[in-house]
Amino acid sequence: MSFEGIIDRILSDARAQAEEIKDGAQERVSELIEEGKREAEKYFQAQKQRLEEKYSREMEHAVLNRRLQQRKQILQARQKWMDRAFEEAFKKLVDQPVSGYSSLISALILRVSTTKDETVVFGEKGEEKDLKKIIDDLNRESGNNFSLAGEHGSFQWGFVLKKGKIETSMSIDSLFRYKRNDLEQRAWELFNAS
Repeated sequence: MSFEGIIDRILSDARAQAEEIKDGAQERVSELIEEGKREAEKYFQAQKQRLEEKYSREMEHAVLNRRLQQRKQILQARQKWMDRAFEEAFKKLVDQPVSGYSSLISALILRVSTTKDETVVFGEKGEEKDLKKIIDDLNRESGNNFSLAGEHGSFQWGFVLKKGKIETSMSIDSLFRYKRNDLEQRAWELFNAS
């Protein structure tokens, strides 16, 4: 074989080997591209799922916050209504003339009295003659021996029963404080039933 034939043969082998290497590299590039696409798709799906879960949590949180805010607003409105109702009831009781609530006072005195001969201290409302008439009528009708205190209490409406050092307060303030929680609970039950 001639020198030129050997060179041609070497070049031909080199070209064939280069073609083989080039084909192998192309195949490897295609594999790497496919592998990259699969990895990118996996990453994309993982990120998509993470973002969807985050979005779902945030939406759930937003919905819960909104419901909480709505409930809070409803409770505030109900509380304002309740405050107004108690205020109006308080005002109606306090604004009544003594003659308008004498039977209520008499019934309350009988109900809370333990010895039936306590001294009755009325609130600021009412004239002595009207208050004395309530006590006289109560004693006459019930056969008890209540007495009228010489001074008025420092509350607007109601009374305090005194026997020695024992006092039972039935002032409008103490009645409303005592009964308000119970009445509010019943009102909330009515609200929630509707």
